[in-house]
Amino acid sequence: MEQLIEKLIEAGTEQFMDKSRTELEGQDTVYLKDVKDTEYLEERYMELDLSNKQRRIIGDYIACIQTANSRYAEISYVAGIMDAVRCLSSWGNLKI
Repeated sequence: MEQLIEKLIEAGTEQFMDKSRTELEGQDTVYLKDVKDTEYLEERYMELDLSNKQRRIIGDYIACIQTANSRYAEISYVAGIMDAVRCLSSWGNLKI
């Protein structure tokens, strides 16, 4: 069972995830609101009296947080797919 799930994931889950994520972003009104909030916060950030070194440190910190959040979302997505396959298999709806 685990091997089948791994093969399914290797066989194109990443492409499926990218396509699904793109479709969902296009439909997500909360995402659009967050973009506007981000632009507002970026303007406020640029108005702060910070040195270049301080801006780089803050920028690096934000990039690290975004990378960790993105990776967490991808892992959660794959875990959800694995759970769905297991559930369908255990219910007899998926023949493996």
